[in-house]
Amino acid sequence: MAISVDHIYSHNVFAASLGTLPYPLLSDWHKETVKKYGVFHKENETAIRSVFIVNRDGLITYLNTSFDANKREDYYEVFNKLRELTAGSK
Repeated sequence: MAISVDHIYSHNVFAASLGTLPYPLLSDWHKETVKKYGVFHKENETAIRSVFIVNRDGLITYLNTSFDANKREDYYEVFNKLRELTAGSK
């Protein structure tokens, strides 16, 4: 799932521009989640682009608070961590 501090209407426009998304896109309009996860940028009241992988027990098993959506390596790292996590749960 993805979480953004943008309004749900912005999410709808974003998702529509991509066709569909293979995961839910949630709105953290009141910025509660980004504050709890420590990725709130106070100066401009946005979220710091980050990736968290949370296992079935609710524990954060991976964290990247400098995720760059333009870098393939960042995606590969996340996918590899997900593979490791799912391989370990079988």
